[in-house]
Formats: sequence, C-alpha cells, structure tokens
Amino acid sequence: MSRGWSLRQLDVQNAFLHGYLEEDVYMRQPPGYESQKCPQYVCKLDKALYGLKQVPRAWYSRLSMKLQDLGFKSSKADTSLFFYNKGSLMMFLLVYVDDIIVTSSSPEAITVLLQSLNKEFALKDLGELHYFLGIEVSKVRDGVVLTQEKYANDVLHRVGMSACKPVSTPMSTSEKLSAQVGTPLGPNDATQYRSIVGALQYLTLTRPNIAFSVNKACQYLHDPTTEH
Repeated sequence: MSRGWSLRQLDVQNAFLHGYLEEDVYMRQPPGYESQKCPQYVCKLDKALYGLKQVPRAWYSRLSMKLQDLGFKSSKADTSLFFYNKGSLMMFLLVYVDDIIVTSSSPEAITVLLQSLNKEFALKDLGELHYFLGIEVSKVRDGVVLTQEKYANDVLHRVGMSACKPVSTPMSTSEKLSAQVGTPLGPNDATQYRSIVGALQYLTLTRPNIAFSVNKACQYLHDPTTEH
C-alpha cells in the first residue's frame, strides 16, 4: 500500500468444477436422470462436483499448480498466498476459495496474468478491490482503510440490537463474568450464542478495541448462560 500498488479483485466462476479428482469417486444416478434399463448402476465422476469434501482441495491443487507453472511460489507463512519475484517485477496473489486479490508493482503484469489464467479458468475481473469477505476497502491518499460497517450492522440486526444506544466501553468495568452466574441457555439459544460470538471474533479484524470483551465471551462457549 505504501508503494501505491493497486489491488484487483477476481472471481472464479464455478471454481469447484475446475478441480481434478485424485481418487475414484462414485455417486448415485441424479434424480430425474436414472437409467430405466440399469437403475442399479452408479456414476463415476471424471471431474469434481459441488458437495464433495475433496472438492476444495482439488480446486486449490489445480490452481496452485497453474500458478507455479507461471513462476509463482507459495508462501510458507500462509498457504493461500502466492508471490512472484523476478527482477524488478513483484506480484502477490491471495486466494480464498473462488475469490482472489492480486497486486503487483506493474499493472501490465496483472493484465498478462489474467490472460494466462483465463485460458484455463472462467475468470471475472471485478476491478479495484472494494469489498472482500465482509470487509470494506476504501482507498485514501497514503493507503487503504479497512472497515466492517455493513457486517457490524448485519450482526446487530441478527440479534435485534440495531436500535440500541452505544456505550463508551464494550463491557462493564465493574461486573465480572463467571461460569456460575445466570441460567444455562437451551440448545437453540446456546447455538445462537456461539454463532454471535463467532461473528464478533471476525469483527475484531478491524475493531481490535473489542478483542478483550470478545475473548471473555469466548471463554463460555461450551456452557453459556443468560448472563453471558
């Protein structure tokens, strides 16, 4: 960001259908397409199909092989990050399932990369990065600002707290939480509690000021009560 590189967002259409299966996988005949002559037959899959647990791995494997053929290397710190470094050209590519962010010291290199990938995958260039996995990206003079305003509002709507008044601290400074306080939640409410706390954990990406409070709430995920 400090070097003024642009961020481009790409979307791979039907990403999971691009993966190759490494083992034999069989499935029942699809409803409506059963063979009248051989109803007991099953189908052998030649390519990956949505719903298979092997699919994400198969898609990642094929994409990473293609990127390595183009000269990219996989980061040891983050397997979803690939980088290209040759001479004065540097490029970074971040993959999350079928969403891709790419940045480079040369905008022309990104265009060439997209042309190479498009030969093998159905790519959609979404242009400059604005919104990625619930995170809003706003470009400013000396970098970018990451916010989760829409995501935070969605969480508030989910729990019926969109009209609540804000407070200066995310949790009480006097009252202490403990496992013995309050009435245990029922199965459905406990599941909702875990879902909400998980959403708040994701919100700490851009709101580190609530990290301590969210950590406290996480300590009671196994057996939450009304107080929690």
